[in-house]
Amino acid sequence: MAEEKKKAAAKPAAKKPAAAKPAAAKKPAAAKKPAASEAKSDNKVWHITKRTEDDKWQVKARGNERATKLFRTKAEAEEYVKTLVSNNEGSRVVKHKKTGEFQTK
Repeated sequence: MAEEKKKAAAKPAAKKPAAAKPAAAKKPAAAKKPAASEAKSDNKVWHITKRTEDDKWQVKARGNERATKLFRTKAEAEEYVKTLVSNNEGSRVVKHKKTGEFQTK
C-alpha cells in the first residue's frame, strides 16, 4: 500500500518539447499593407538649411541631429537632395532661407 501512495504522489515527468516542423510546412505570413497614417510616417522629409557656425548649407532628414551632407552653395544642396528624393519614394523637400525661415517658392 505504501508503494501505491508513493506512485500517486509522484509528480509527472516533464514533457519533452515537440520536434519543430519543417519550415516548408508552414504557410508564409501574409504581407500586411500599411495603413494610410503608417505609410505617411515612413516618408522622409529633407531640410536644406544654412549652418551659422561655418556658413555651409546642409541637407538634413527630419528628426536627425547630424547633417546628411554639407555643401558650399544652396544650389549644390538642391541638386543632391533631388537624388535623395528619387531614391526615397514619397519623400519631400523643405527649403529654408539663410535666416532659417521656410522658403515659399
